[in-house]
Amino acid sequence: MTRPYSFIKLTSEQAKELSIFLAGGFAPYGLRARLRAQAIWFSHKGETVEQISRRFNKSKRSIWKWFKLYQQKGLEGLKGKYVYKRL
Repeated sequence: MTRPYSFIKLTSEQAKELSIFLAGGFAPYGLRARLRAQAIWFSHKGETVEQISRRFNKSKRSIWKWFKLYQQKGLEGLKGKYVYKRL
């Protein structure tokens, strides 16, 4: 079963916070957090999960998990290892 296209829609405040994070605020959290934040940003810009998974050479399942983490915990969810809860 394939999932429908789903894009992360950021508010202007979320987009600003994410762009600041991507501009260098990620350093204490490492490249893993930056990669996850970039996936959210590309989704906001209209890329599909399939495109993002190919771009980063990650599974679609991983991308979906990152989306859920962001939806549940915001930017903090991308910074560490969290277990996500089904929405």
